[in-house]
This record gives sequence, C-alpha cells and structure tokens, in this order.
Amino acid sequence: MMNDDPRTQSEQSCGAASRDRSLLHAKMQALDCLATHYALLSGTAFYQAVCRHLAEALELDMVCVGRLEPGGETVAVVAGWAFGQPLASYSYRLEGTPCAEVVGWATCIHPAGVASRFPDDPELAANGIESYCGVPLFARDGSALGLIVGLGRRPLRDCGYVCALIELFDDRVSAEMQRERAEAALTRRVAFERLVSGVASELILACPEQLDAVLTHALGEIGVFAAADRVYVFQLTADGRAVDNTHEWCAPGIEPQRRNLQGIPFDDRLMFSRRMRRFETVDIARVDALPEEAMLDRKILAAQSIQSLLAVPMAAEGRLIGFIGLDAVREARVWSDEERTLLTLAGNAITGVLERKRAHDTLRDSEARYRLVVESVKEVIFQTDAGGCWTFLNSAWADVTGHRVGVSLGTRFLDYVHPDDREQHRAWFERLIRREVEACCLVVRYLRIEGGFCWVEVNARSITDTGGSIVGISGTLNDVTAQKEHESQLEYIAHYDALTGLPNRVLLHDRLQRSMVQARRRGQQLAVAYIDLDGFKAINDLHGHRVGDQLLTVLAARMKAMLREGDSVSRLGGDEFVAVLVDLADLDAGLHLIQRLLAAVAQSVPAGGQVLKVSASIGLTLYPQSEEVDADQLLRQADLAMYQAKLAGKNRYHVFDTIQDRCQRGRHESLARIRRGLEAGEFVLLYQPKVNMRTGLLNGLEALIRWHHPEQGELEPASFLPVLEDHPLSVALGEWVIESALERMGRWKRDGFDVPVSVNISARHLQSPDFMARLQSMLMAHPELGPGSLELEVLETSALESMSQVSRIVEECAGIGVSFALDDFGTGYSSLAYLKRLPAARLKVDQLFVRNMLEDPDDLAILEAILGLAHAFRREVIAEGVESVRHGKLLLQLGCELGQGYGISRPLAGDAVPLWAAAWSLPVAWRDRHPVEHDYAALLRVQVEQRAMMNQLAAWVADDSRSPPPPVFRDGRLLQWLECLQVGTAGRGGHEIADQYRLLYARVGALFECHWRQDRAGMVCALDLARRQLRAVHARIQRLVDGPRGGAEWRPN
Repeated sequence: MMNDDPRTQSEQSCGAASRDRSLLHAKMQALDCLATHYALLSGTAFYQAVCRHLAEALELDMVCVGRLEPGGETVAVVAGWAFGQPLASYSYRLEGTPCAEVVGWATCIHPAGVASRFPDDPELAANGIESYCGVPLFARDGSALGLIVGLGRRPLRDCGYVCALIELFDDRVSAEMQRERAEAALTRRVAFERLVSGVASELILACPEQLDAVLTHALGEIGVFAAADRVYVFQLTADGRAVDNTHEWCAPGIEPQRRNLQGIPFDDRLMFSRRMRRFETVDIARVDALPEEAMLDRKILAAQSIQSLLAVPMAAEGRLIGFIGLDAVREARVWSDEERTLLTLAGNAITGVLERKRAHDTLRDSEARYRLVVESVKEVIFQTDAGGCWTFLNSAWADVTGHRVGVSLGTRFLDYVHPDDREQHRAWFERLIRREVEACCLVVRYLRIEGGFCWVEVNARSITDTGGSIVGISGTLNDVTAQKEHESQLEYIAHYDALTGLPNRVLLHDRLQRSMVQARRRGQQLAVAYIDLDGFKAINDLHGHRVGDQLLTVLAARMKAMLREGDSVSRLGGDEFVAVLVDLADLDAGLHLIQRLLAAVAQSVPAGGQVLKVSASIGLTLYPQSEEVDADQLLRQADLAMYQAKLAGKNRYHVFDTIQDRCQRGRHESLARIRRGLEAGEFVLLYQPKVNMRTGLLNGLEALIRWHHPEQGELEPASFLPVLEDHPLSVALGEWVIESALERMGRWKRDGFDVPVSVNISARHLQSPDFMARLQSMLMAHPELGPGSLELEVLETSALESMSQVSRIVEECAGIGVSFALDDFGTGYSSLAYLKRLPAARLKVDQLFVRNMLEDPDDLAILEAILGLAHAFRREVIAEGVESVRHGKLLLQLGCELGQGYGISRPLAGDAVPLWAAAWSLPVAWRDRHPVEHDYAALLRVQVEQRAMMNQLAAWVADDSRSPPPPVFRDGRLLQWLECLQVGTAGRGGHEIADQYRLLYARVGALFECHWRQDRAGMVCALDLARRQLRAVHARIQRLVDGPRGGAEWRPN
C-alpha cells in the first residue's frame, strides 16, 4: 500500500539524500586514500590497508582480499581485517561457499542468513556470520583474479552502499594483483634464465673427476627451482636393453632410489620406454591413473612412491642415450610448460657433458654461448699462450685479484703467483705444455693488487691447434680463500685444546713422532712425561666445573713456562697432560725438569674465591730404547709409569722399567681390556664345519671365538687367549662360549637345523671346582638340545697335566651326553699309556702336521702314526688344516675320513651356517674314495719324500753359496717295490714306471755333473728337466694308486 502522508514522503526523501551524501562522502574519502596514503603502498601492505578501510567505513566484522589459485578450485587469502585486527593468510576451497558465486562472475550480496544458505561452509556459522558481500576481481584480459569479501555478524542495512564502496576499490586491487603476478612471473623468468645459465656453466667447466659431483649439484638446483621431490638422470647401457640411474638428487625427507635402479630392463613392455624410444616427453600427472596397458609402469613407479612424473629423452646424434626426469613423491601435481622447457634445456646440457665424458672430448659449445656463460660466472676463466702469458681473462679476474683485465693481458701468469708457490705452478704448466699430463688441479696463492694474497683452485688443460700442436693452456681459477681460512680454523680446533690452548692428543702424536725421528738422527735422548693431577676430581666435584677449568688453565700455563724452548706440553683431556722433553744428555737432565714440573703444580692456585692446591703424579719414559717402539707405545709406557707413581703415594714421579713394568702392567691392562670387551659384547662365535670327506655329510661344527676389538678390528684367539692362561677370567670367557654355542644350537634346532657343536675349553676351566654343576645348569636351560649336541675340546697337553681329574670329568660329562675330543693331538706326549687311560672319544690331529704333509715326510710320518694309534685304540680321528682338495684326497687315501679346514669352509657367522650346509658340494676327487691298500700306502710316502728332495735341489740351484745336498733319488725302495709286481700287464706297467724313475735319476745325475763343471745355466736346465720327469713319475704312480683297490691292476707279489 502506498503511503500518501506528505510528512512520510518528505522523511523518505531526506533519508535517501542523506545516504547519497554519505556514500559520496565515503567515496571521496576512499579516493583520497587511494590517491595519497595507499599510493605509496604495495602488495600485502596495500591489501591490508584497503581491508581495514572498508571494514571501518562499512562497519563490517571481516574484510579480506583473496587470490584465485591455479586450477580455479582454491582461493588464497592474501590480506584481511577481522574483528579489529589483521587477518593471517590462509587458503580455502571455493566449492560450497558463497564465494563460488562471485569469482569469475559478478558481485554477490546476501544481506542476511548467509550461514544457513551455505551449510557446506562451516566457517560462516562458526564465526557467527550473518551477512555477506563479494566483489569479483578481473584482469585486463577478462580472466578471474580473485575477489574482495565483506562479512558481518549483523544484517546489512544498505546493500547498495556496501557494494558501491567495495567496488570502488576493485580496479585498484585488481591492478595490484596483476602487478604482483607480472613481477612474480618476471622474477621467475629471471630465476629460470639464471638457473639455465648456471647449470650450463657448472657442467661446461667441470673437470672429468668433478663431473659427478657437479652434475648432482645441478640436479639439486633444478629440483629446488621446480619444487620437485626427486631429480635424476638415467643412461642406457651399452647394449641399449637396460638403464642405470647414474645421478640423483632428493629433497630432504625423500628416500634415494639410485642404488635400487641399476640394470633396469628398458624394453617395449614399458609404456615409458616405448615413448622414450620415440623421443617423446613422458608427462604423468597421476601414476595411480595410468591405463591398464601401463600396469607394469605403474608397479615400478609406485614401488618408488612416485605420484607424478615428468621425463625428457636425452639424445645425441639421433640416438637415445638416456633421459632426465622429475618426480613428485609427497603429492600428485601438474607439470608446467616452464618445467618442461627447463628439463629439456638441462637434458641437452647434460647430454653434451655425458658424451664428452665418454669420448674424453673438449668442450663443444659455440664461442658466443661460451663467452656469455664465461662473463656470468664467478670463477676466473683464463687462457695462456705456450709461453705462459695471459691471452684471455674474464671479468671475474678483477673481482678475485683486483687486477684489471686489460692491464693483465699479455703479462706472465707467474708474476701474479705468490713467490712460495711459483715453482709448483711453473712445474705443472710445463708438464701440461710437454703433454706429460692432460689436466691439472692445484691450490696456490695469487697476489692481490691491494696487497696480500688469495687462495685459488687452478683447474687447467692444454690447448691444441687444428694441427694437434699445444699452443697454451686454459682453465679456471676458483677463489677458495674463505674455504682455506675455514680449514685453518678447523686445523686449530683439531690440534689444540679449547680450554688451555695447549696442543691436544692429535698434535702431540705428530710432534712426538717428529721428535723421535730427530732424536735418532742426532743421537740424543728424549723423555715423555705423563702428568696426572692428584686431587683434581675432588676439587671439580666440590667447587664445580668453572673453578676446575680455571685451575687447569693456570696449571697449564705454569707447566708450559717451566719447560725449555723445544720442549712441549699437551693436554690429553680431563686432568691429564703429557710433556715431551727433547735434547736430553741423560736421565738426570730429564729428572731435573720433572722436579720443576712437580714444584710448579704443587704451588697453590687462587680460583673462584678459593685457594686451591693439587699435586701431580708423573710417569717418565725415555727414547731411544733397546727395542724399537713407536709414539703410542711411549705414551702407554709413560701412562703405566704414572700409575706406579700414584700407587707409590702421589706427588712423585716414576721412571718406566722396560722389562719389569712391561711384564706386570701389560698383562694387567690386557686382562682388563678383555674383561671390558666381554662385558660390552665385543666377542662373537664363528662356526667352522667338520665334514665326512668321503660321503660329504656334515659331521659337526667347531665354535671359534673372535674379538671384534673397537680399535684393532677382528682379533684371532692367538692374540688374546695366551693372556688368559691360568687366570680366572678364562673361566668366565669359557662359560660365555658354551652358553653362546648352546643358544645358537637352540635357534638352529627351532629352524629345523640340528647339528652338534664342539667348543674349546681351557684346563683351568675344566678343572674348576663347580665345572660340572655349571655345565649341567647351562644344559638344563636348553632342554630342546638332546645328548650328543655338545662336544668339549681340550688341548692334549692340558689333559695330560692332570690325567686323573680330567679322566673323571670326561666320564661324568659322558653321563650327561657331552663328549670329549683331544685337540691338537700330536703336539704333546702322545703316550700310549695316557691315550689308553683318557676316555676321549675323538682325536683332532694338529693342523701343523696336516698342512705340511704334502711336502714334509716327517709330518706325514707323524700323521700316519697318529692314525695308527687312533685305529688301535678305536678312537675317531678328525684332521684340522685341510687347506686344499689335495690335502683331503691324501687323508682319505690314508684312512682319515673326517676333516676341517679352509679347503672345506672358512669359519662362518651363525646365520650363514645353514645356507652353507645347503650349498655345500663334495669335491669330485673326494667322492667315495677309500683308503689305499697297505702296500700302496708306501707310494704315497715316496711321493712326499721325493717332493721334499726336489725342493732341496731347487733351493741349492737358486743359491750357489749353499753346500750341495746329499745325492737324492738313490733310494731304491720304489724300484724294489716295482720289481715285486706280478708279471703280465701289471708287470709291464711296473717296468714302465721303473724306466721312468731311472730316467729321473739320470736327470738328477746330469744336474750334479753341471755343478761339477760349474755350468750354472746347465744346472737350471737340468733342474727343469728333473722337475718335469718327477711330475711324469708321480702321474703314473697316482694312476696306479687311484686304480681299483689302490692298484689292483698291478698287485705286488
């Protein structure tokens, strides 16, 4: 209904006029701000000012400016004013918000109830928003830029007024966004061009030995620019059937893949390889969306956690050599044209470098592009003629040295080198000119124009003309002054104590070694004094570290002042110091200095408001000594002597006794170190298989202890077990060995691998009072192990020292299923009576006899005797030291079937034993080989004796100063044995061997005849003929021995 009241119409007219005046006033204020205050602002500051102005002018609770993100699905709030304070930047999705009606479209206003109209936008309700006004922002080409949004907790009273005032700012805000976008694009473009130029420079100037590092660095720059997670280069193998990941860069937190990507098949089964061989760029936005025909590609890429991928082929002379690629691992992404261009340019540069590396060619870029790169890099690029005068320098020369390029050209480069470095630089230059080397890399000092010098790294190569003649050198000078200064600082830190300024342990070691060399050269003595402060720990604990540090600083200065020029004092750490006293006439001269040091330390020291007093215990040792020692040994000797001084009452010195102290302290220290090693778990067990050499069956394992020493590496038992002899620590170590072996057997058995294990046990351990109780306790802890699982090996010599006690223990162990073996049998008494009384089930032949039995007749005789004893007393025999197939074959021929040694297997880690057992294969020469008949065993001995005799002949011929050996091969046992052969075919064979043997005797006789004629050349020739004839005789004998039943064809009478 129309209101005809004149007063009401008048009031409405007045209200409209008032609103128009308010709007006009607000616009005037806005325009004034835009023309004055805001004109000086840009970017976030400008947006912030606009939002605050609109919020205050329109009484809105929140005003913000949002930029539309690439893809058009997200808006980034670049600035805002909310509830009286600046609004932090954030991003939100357009879908489900009122802004979706604004961006790219038109102004949208909701005077009230906006939260209920857009329930998918929970932020509206959460902030109590009631009204909304959004104004779109457009670029000059009409594309959407973003929007300005005004929000209020109260309904809007005058929508037109609000829209009009906000729209007043949209052009200026749009212009600022376009300016920022253009500026960002320009910055990005400059960065792009700089990156391309920098990568090209690095690759072009890289020396061959630096190429891998430079290429990886270049990939990192590309990855950072493209915001990629991984950048890599793959190269085709020589046959083109596979690719190798040769270079890789990964962003922080991204797992490298290069080691896993070697020899990857590159055939037509992969969509990736098919496209690469067509020289096509591979752009995969989402790996999980690859089609069915690329399932293999998807599997390979997913295994590397790749979400998106961009790869460009690298080709040279029309052939594919590899590709360069980018990976997105954290999230999928779309690759830009700029990134494709970057990858293409980088791939081209890398292709050239890789081709150069393969062919060892020089740089191939054009002169124009080369000069462009040269003038843009920080390194000095130079060329000289064959006389060493500059012919080219880039502008970096002036930056590095201060010398102008124009003035320097034509002058000798050596004039700019530090005088102390000129000879080194000149020598390298001449080597390049004379073609002695292809390239050089050295670090020298170049003089600066303002004085002083700079350190430069010189990388240079020779230059040849079209005829191949060298006309000069070219290369780069890289300023490494900062690096050298940093190295000097690190050098000081590495060699001096930070608290006292004294040399540290590293510098002490170096100075001590040099002083020892000088002492030997001059024929003088030096002394090493190990100084430990008495009572310092108590002061440090009572008064604190600060006071303790003050005390150390004062005492260090005092001790340094007490010494002569040439002497030095160093701090090892804590309260320990070492003084090196040089040029001593005798011990008394050194003791005089030691007394001065003791007096200096004993003086009171004011520190921390206290008057503190300590003393010193000093250990002294002299050099040279009767036996050669090194610097470490001298320090250990002085340390031991210092310990003696402390034991004697402190505040005194003790001179190291090289005989007594070494014996007493050395064993104590070794035992302590072994105990610490046992507590720290440094000992491990290895297991060496014992096999039946005829059947190939695994007979058992011997547990062998090793010490993984933190400083000395893996130690064999011989280096630490002798120290434990007759010491209680040997029992603890022995129990650890038994327990570890039982635990390992239990694990094997649970995995289905059941094999007995033997462990070595010391005499002290075996005879300890509670041995049986402890052994039974350990066995009860492993109920899964049955009788016969554990065998104890005791040295023959140890067992014979206490026969009755050992015999009793062996019998008690047999009652609980633990067997015994005599280890190293043959090295003790080997008495028949002892062997009869000792109930050991197995004899282990010492490896010394086995190892040398092929060449030493005495060792072979001992071995045969042991085998005879074992057979007579019904003992099982196992031979240690089976180093080769020949050893095993001879043992089998002698009747010994069980063997152990490197020829079968080296000691193995516990986890490796089942794998070895599954893969073990019996040598063919051992398979089903039976002992030879008794008569033929003599032939085996004859062969060993003859080898030993031939070795004596060879040693005599090689050294004519030796007396000639007695006549050899006159032993008629072989001929007598052959004459006993039966007639017939076998007899003819025996005569044939006899003839060959007589010929051998003739060859040896010819050797002696040459000796009598003093014909050295003839002796060498005769020796060679004799060796060949011996091999022929042995070959025929071996066929005889290897025949059925050990020579069944030729049986003796």
